[in-house]
Amino acid sequence: MDEMEQEKNSSFPNYYIPNNNKINIRGNYIRGGRSRGRNSYRGRFRNAPQFISSQINYYNNPSVYQPYPIYDQQLYNPYNQNNSLDKIEEYIYKHYRHLLDINEKNSNITMEINTDCKFFIIKSFSEEDIHKSMKYGVWSSSKKGNITLSNAFNSTKEKGSFVYLFFSCNGSGNFIGVAKMKSSCDFKKSFEYWTQDDKWTGLFEVEWLFIKDVPFKEFKKVIITMKDGEIKPIFFARDAQEVPYEQAKIMLNTFEKYQNFYSIFENFEFYDMRQANYEKNKSQKDKEK
Repeated sequence: MDEMEQEKNSSFPNYYIPNNNKINIRGNYIRGGRSRGRNSYRGRFRNAPQFISSQINYYNNPSVYQPYPIYDQQLYNPYNQNNSLDKIEEYIYKHYRHLLDINEKNSNITMEINTDCKFFIIKSFSEEDIHKSMKYGVWSSSKKGNITLSNAFNSTKEKGSFVYLFFSCNGSGNFIGVAKMKSSCDFKKSFEYWTQDDKWTGLFEVEWLFIKDVPFKEFKKVIITMKDGEIKPIFFARDAQEVPYEQAKIMLNTFEKYQNFYSIFENFEFYDMRQANYEKNKSQKDKEK
């Protein structure tokens, strides 16, 4: 069945069937009325009170650059448990179709990696910045982190290998996805849409391989030695912490097999609206100058 015929027979292609390891924004468990009580996934992760609180505190911090004014956010609430699943799926299918099947395309990535590859943990202060990374295929760490990652990219490139990045957002309780570095860091470049664009200098290209929420508990047996010498589970790692090959292989294998109920796709429309609002305000200010 070709794509056009598939679209005629279904409101959405089978990208959203949970068992095929493709993008599954929430899954039929929520559509079918899965309990949202204390033990439900939604109650513990993306919409958990502690995560929402951390995001609110982050955006209300006077020291944080605010490119997307908070006063317009009532137009769309990404944390509303009553958001229509069909509405979210339709938005992603319409605007980000190129990202829909990446989980399936990379479902055997552990077969491609080797001991010459390098792996790092990425910790983002804002999920919104991860959205921008997925949208534009770029990332920037701290100055020290960019140097570490850029050196790793150059050394692995000489051997015909790659650098892989495991992304997590502070306060979320899960890893959000995995990306591969596509370039070394250009320290003269910057990106205008980070939530703190005056803080992150330098820019490098990334290719996203997995976009799915995988809870920290799935990695509790992945133990490594941290930069400070302490031995802890991987989810305690700080930004730009290198992950040894064997542990990284376990993490990638977990991403391959985990059937997600949620992903950052739930909030894409909200973050796009904030960006559009920022661009509109910026354009207006430029005209007034």
